[in-house]
Amino acid sequence: MITVNYKFLTLLSVFLLHTSGVLSEHAFAQTIKEPSSFVSNLGNLEIINLGGFDTSPVPNKITETPIQVVSAEPPTSPSPPTQNAPTKRESIMTDEELEFLLFGSIDEVGLPETESEENDFIELAESKSWLPSVSASVGFGVSDNPMYGPYVRESSTYMEFETESFLLRQANPDYLSYFYFYGEGKRFLEVDDHKLTGILLLQAEHSYRPTSSPSSWGAKLRHTYYDQAFDFSDLGLPFSMQVQSNKSEIIPHFGYQLTPKIKLSAETAFGIDRYDNPSENNSDQKIQIDLTAKQSEQTTLHAKISHHTIRYVERSRKDGEGTNLSGGNLTTEKTGVSGSWKRLSNNPWLDTLGAEFKYSQLSDNAGAYYDYSKISTKLSHEIKGKKWKSVTELGWANYLYDIRTVSPGAQFERQSYGVDLLVTRKISSDWEIYLKWRYEEDQSNARDYEYYTNFWALGVKWEN
Repeated sequence: MITVNYKFLTLLSVFLLHTSGVLSEHAFAQTIKEPSSFVSNLGNLEIINLGGFDTSPVPNKITETPIQVVSAEPPTSPSPPTQNAPTKRESIMTDEELEFLLFGSIDEVGLPETESEENDFIELAESKSWLPSVSASVGFGVSDNPMYGPYVRESSTYMEFETESFLLRQANPDYLSYFYFYGEGKRFLEVDDHKLTGILLLQAEHSYRPTSSPSSWGAKLRHTYYDQAFDFSDLGLPFSMQVQSNKSEIIPHFGYQLTPKIKLSAETAFGIDRYDNPSENNSDQKIQIDLTAKQSEQTTLHAKISHHTIRYVERSRKDGEGTNLSGGNLTTEKTGVSGSWKRLSNNPWLDTLGAEFKYSQLSDNAGAYYDYSKISTKLSHEIKGKKWKSVTELGWANYLYDIRTVSPGAQFERQSYGVDLLVTRKISSDWEIYLKWRYEEDQSNARDYEYYTNFWALGVKWEN
């Protein structure tokens, strides 16, 4: 069995209590509600009143390997509210509503609920047909194991950079179009083999949502470039290595508002992924159905079910012992369900609370070598003061492999732990400073698959 790292948990508790003390003098102030889950650094964007409600946290790290799906690591710093209050006919698009536009579905953003809101909606859309926003940040950090090595741990200092831009067009309230760009990179100063890692993402969407109808539909185009280190334990490789890939996707989506408080949306994604190592090249298809329910002004529930198929161009199938099989290439299918809960509060010490539970099962078309089931949970907590903000996330995942063994009679076991802590302070209307820490650890009964790593960074961010 895997031994839980009690020393790490004790250290974490002391650290969080210390951070809460630092924030105490600022926590009395009550500010505009903002979602805790990070997807965008753009902050609050002044646009038409899209209504709707907050839901659907997004994963905050690269957790999928090429055997499943590689997903971009979102930025780790939620954005502060804008200092300029909106006018009567202007509203605020929060990071979470922007999140739905980019990585969820436009169907998750609601329509104006009253005739007055609809008139403001139309007039603002006509007066502001193009709505741009830009942000950028730079920081300095240090990591004790930036390549996630199980044996060789090379520490390194690094510079980190992020930039994000968003251009939204809605001259006609029945249509919505946008262009989005995100870039993130780290320059490691003491790692010889992999000095630079990064992600570049470009996305565009056009959606049709008539103001007189509860339904909507549209499509996204997305291209993502990765150049990062990945943990390949799911592939039977006890190493981390640099991976470069280009993935292009088209994502049609459809939504329907069942009741004023319940929304249903569905989307399917078709993608092609090309790696620097051609054996990893693949095509994939994903179908996803989401159901969101707003229980009250403070509480939201979200449920999701998905099915994901990946077809590899050259990767060989394996039998139960891990030996390559002749004839045919590997295909994997992954089915998942998830549920999340989020509550907002007027208490600045409990500004946002969140919980998420996920279950997924992967199977292959060969000897079940890759087959596993995964259970994961995530807890989030946000404290918000007048100028200070603290966001904490705790994550845990357990992998149960069907037949894969590490030695005769010993089933392969693996658990993952993660902690994210972010503290920000507003220093002007456009600038803020941030301090963040991320801890990751994998524990296993096979030493090749164990590692731990810390990332600390201090930086400054600007947004307009």
